[in-house]
Amino acid sequence: MMHLLTRIRTNYYLKIMARFLEKRAKRYLLGGGLYLLKAPVPETIDSVVGIEKILIIRPNFRLGNALISTPVIDALRERFPWATIDYLATDKTLPLLQQRPVDNFYLLSRTAILRPWQCVTLCRRLRAQRYDLAVQVSGGSTSGFIVTRLIGARYSMGSRKDDQRLYNIEVDAKSSHAYDFIVSLTRPLGVVCRNRPLLQLTVQERYQAMEKIQQLIGLHSNHLSDSGFIAIFVGGHQKKRWPLAFWLTLIDNLEAHRIRYIVFLGPEEFRLLAPIEQRLMSSMYGYLCPPLPIRHFAAVLERARLLVTPDSGPMHLAAALDVATISLIRQKKSLAFVPREAYDTTLWRPEVSTVVEAILANVDRQNTTVLEQTAAVIG
Repeated sequence: MMHLLTRIRTNYYLKIMARFLEKRAKRYLLGGGLYLLKAPVPETIDSVVGIEKILIIRPNFRLGNALISTPVIDALRERFPWATIDYLATDKTLPLLQQRPVDNFYLLSRTAILRPWQCVTLCRRLRAQRYDLAVQVSGGSTSGFIVTRLIGARYSMGSRKDDQRLYNIEVDAKSSHAYDFIVSLTRPLGVVCRNRPLLQLTVQERYQAMEKIQQLIGLHSNHLSDSGFIAIFVGGHQKKRWPLAFWLTLIDNLEAHRIRYIVFLGPEEFRLLAPIEQRLMSSMYGYLCPPLPIRHFAAVLERARLLVTPDSGPMHLAAALDVATISLIRQKKSLAFVPREAYDTTLWRPEVSTVVEAILANVDRQNTTVLEQTAAVIG
């Protein structure tokens, strides 16, 4: 356990250093690129011809940002079914993009920020592919814009920014929600685009998830059928996190209401591992799930009745899997990212009692729906 904590802590500080250098490098590259490169010629999607090779560009290390981009893949595949579609991603987010209709992946790692020659080599490989269309998914990604211009695709597509033209095909994708941004970005393609993330799991992954859940729940229940659980994700980025006392109080309330739950920790919450693990040692209804590979975690999450989470990657993962969410929001900008289906709940800086009430209401609603569906089948 101590070895695991030391490794997580070391990786955490390395990530902070890489992010700092990454931001400074992007600032200088963007300024130089806008100064040296000419504005592209305006085009429309109907005027471009000979689209045989497409590159989707989203080299971001945040799991949520990668998931938000997934509907773009299917929209382009529907619009250009004959084309080769490649995707520039990161080594961290690649697992979330697997099983999507992509022909080839190219990956960027954080070590490339500390080794610029790796970025140069990658750009040369992409330029050698001679893409017909490069699609920049994020409107505010500096690295994505730089790659879009450097690979020399015949046409480029992206979101309009201010009064300066950056792409051949520019889309006015301003929206109040991140999911709507993707829909607006793909609107010129003339195809239907899903308004929330996508994730496709395999049969084997679902089978492994059921084994894991039975292993966890089986410690507290003699009936494998009694495996319904609430997922609690203790994580989030920087100011989106909630304090340890909040989660411990929530655990106490779930125990008092006899609600079965599984606690998952984010990679940056290693400091919370020991106190939560100690609290759960005497639990009758809860369990702390050890860290899992992201797709294995997704398959386990798919079996949850709902997910309680701050603004985080797993929040978007639940949206991709059509799992109900209770989003605990601390910052106004997070409101532009929360899942917003009828079964989703958004709570603004709630007390623990409010969260428990939302959990009970969501569970009651699910139980009522099941009863109605059963009655309809019998009828």
